[in-house]
Amino acid sequence: MLDYSTTQNLIESMVSERIVPGVNYAFIKDKQIFTSTIGFASTYPKVTQLSPFAQYDLASLTKVLITENILLKLYQNDELNFTEPLQDFIPEFQDNRVRLFHLLTHTSGIRGWIENRDQLNHDELIHAIINLPVTDEFEHKMRYADTNFILLGLVIKRIFGKPVQEVGVDEIIRPMKLTETTFSPDKDNCIPTAMVNGSVLQGVPHDPKARQLGSDCGSAGLFSTMSDLIKISEGYIGLDDNILPYDQETVTKLFENKNPAGVQPRSWGWDLRFDPEFNYPIILHTGFTGTLILLDRVKKSGMIVLTNRVHPTGHNQVFLAMREKIIQSFLKENDQ
Repeated sequence: MLDYSTTQNLIESMVSERIVPGVNYAFIKDKQIFTSTIGFASTYPKVTQLSPFAQYDLASLTKVLITENILLKLYQNDELNFTEPLQDFIPEFQDNRVRLFHLLTHTSGIRGWIENRDQLNHDELIHAIINLPVTDEFEHKMRYADTNFILLGLVIKRIFGKPVQEVGVDEIIRPMKLTETTFSPDKDNCIPTAMVNGSVLQGVPHDPKARQLGSDCGSAGLFSTMSDLIKISEGYIGLDDNILPYDQETVTKLFENKNPAGVQPRSWGWDLRFDPEFNYPIILHTGFTGTLILLDRVKKSGMIVLTNRVHPTGHNQVFLAMREKIIQSFLKENDQ
């Protein structure tokens, strides 16, 4: 029986408490799927109704749904094993210790301030990222950073000879028949995000790096709908063996901690939570715009939450605390 009533109430309270304008959400449990839409698509410059078919700026979900999935196809085909040095693909990168798996698990230690980052053009930003230093956090700390997946996007460009987002369309979106997932959405189908320079972004990535890097951005820029995300999620939890572009044996590797003891647990790309009773890994990824996917392969269950918590302003810390409450509530109810 699919019953996540406490979690459902928490999700919907975000609208009634005006933490987000509106929300599309779904629960999956075996073959049962529950979806709901509540609230508004926008509140500025005018109030508009939210559609269950709306396309959302997925932000960092791009990392696992596109960039990582391209790499996993190569992994399954024995073309990569993730122990390759980043320098093999980006010779300009200075530190030969950094391997692809360090980028996938956010343990690369690559960190640093990029002066006037949001004012840089495409080439200037790429140059700045490639020249960021590797700090003493290397292999000792999991620090989530877009930089890691931007570099992985450049690795993919070196392998395929074209930008990561173009590869994503050819290798992931089209083979998976994801008709509502795109890097170039129709603005009118999209949920607005934040106001930038006096106008509200709509159908354009909220992340400034995604706008600067365009098709070379492997960390953000993807838009999709609840319908497509449910299809993808069914692949991860083993309800559909054919939707993902690699086999289920490869999928199982995502539900493993890839980090060493003493370092915050992380899979390739995905964050990990753990079943409250049996302590097995559950995969989670969030997006800055207010999106999240949480998937349990053992119980064949999951939760998808899509909001535009950055509308009309990105300063929304209350959402982060509520998001964590929602995640914890789902894990508790999922255990019953």
